This record gives sequence, C-alpha cells and structure tokens, in this order.
Amino acid sequence: MRFERIVEKPIHLPFAMEMPEFPCVKLDISNHSSNLIGDFIKQRDDESWLLMSHYAAQGQQQLWTAWLLAKRAFSNNKALARSLDAEFLRYIAGTHHVSDALKKVGIKDHDDTAWLVFLPEHIVDLDEIKPSFSVDQFNLGVQSIVQMLDLKIIAGKPEINLKGIEEMGIPVPESRFNVIDTIIGHIISADLNS
Repeated sequence: MRFERIVEKPIHLPFAMEMPEFPCVKLDISNHSSNLIGDFIKQRDDESWLLMSHYAAQGQQQLWTAWLLAKRAFSNNKALARSLDAEFLRYIAGTHHVSDALKKVGIKDHDDTAWLVFLPEHIVDLDEIKPSFSVDQFNLGVQSIVQMLDLKIIAGKPEINLKGIEEMGIPVPESRFNVIDTIIGHIISADLNS
C-alpha cells in the first residue's frame, strides 16, 4: 500500500489590500468659519463626501474596511445610520451609535486639520463589492469643495498613529505587529457594541 504525503506550502499574503488608494485628502481648516460642518454639508454634492478628524484616518486597510462594511450594510438594508457618510463614520469609530461616532471621529472646534473623504460608488463582481470611481472626478470634487469653503490641501496620507488610536478609544496592543488587526477589530465591533 502506498500513501501520498500532503505538503503544506506557506501562502504569503500581501501586507496591503489590493485596492486603489482611498480617495481622501488632508486639509488645513485652521481658518474655517465656526460653522464649517454646516457650510460643508450645504456645498457638497451628496452624502458620499464627508469630513472627519485629523486622527481618524489610520491607513488604507482601515478606510477600505469601513467603506466595505458601510456599503454592505446599505446593500443588505441593515445600516443603522440614515446616510452612507454617517454609517462610514460609525464603523471608523467602532460604535453602534451615530452620535457617539460623531463625538469620537468628527471634527472638533480646536482642530486645525481634517480629512476630506470621498466614499466611492461600487460594483458587484462575482459577489465581491469593489469600488468604482474616477480619480479625475475625485480631484475635481476636492477642488470644488476646497474653493467654496476657502480651505487648503496639505500633505499627508492616512497612516497608523498611536496618539490617534488612543484618541479614538482603541486599546493600543503591546506588539506593533498587531496594531492593524486591533484597528480592524475595532471597526468590526461597531456591529457588536451598543
């Protein structure tokens, strides 16, 4: 009798998600009016545009995960928020309640910088939700909002920032290798924490 041996090969997964860069820009809001959010809501085209605190964008995986869960929630009629932007912020904040999300990751009066975020449309391909957007259209939308609100784009990309993680109420793991897992777990907990 002959036995064949099964050999397991390690699979090397890419560190980064196979997605385009998340459509967002960092803004200098230090000269904003006292009603920045109200003015922004009047000027934006629709709820696919939002502003969030400078510490809330913790990298590409975090942003795409929150986007995917928000899109799925609306597609399955299970969203807790009334609008896509609020549902996205709810996931970023890792909370069940929209009001708590706005307190955690919304812009504060003393903030000098913020993120302008665009939540792209999606297509469904083989049961996968994938983003669908034009970088040129995103850039035109950014320029329009920035000009109307008299804001300024500044350098910066979403990246993990331990001070920001603490500000959002995410427990900082002992190992730096577990930080992204902790952030993703925080997003997923939005459907569990009430």
